[in-house]
Amino acid sequence: MVIIIFTLYALFILSYILISFFVAYHLLKYSINPHFSRIMLLVFLVVSAFLLISNLALFFSVDWKTIVIDLLPNNLSAF
Repeated sequence: MVIIIFTLYALFILSYILISFFVAYHLLKYSINPHFSRIMLLVFLVVSAFLLISNLALFFSVDWKTIVIDLLPNNLSAF
């Protein structure tokens, strides 16, 4: 059961990274002022990295086995 949680979280992280690449590309490609777009890209990358690192730290600080065992009935806790 915990494997399912980690798999779904990995998909979430991969989609977050993919969307970040799309945003970064569009910030660089379709900006009117190239100097301003580089500053915005730097701000975007710093904020995105901070959000990703804090999300990873919070996710891995949770004791998922205890939560899953508490949520499942007694006969299904063997997962």
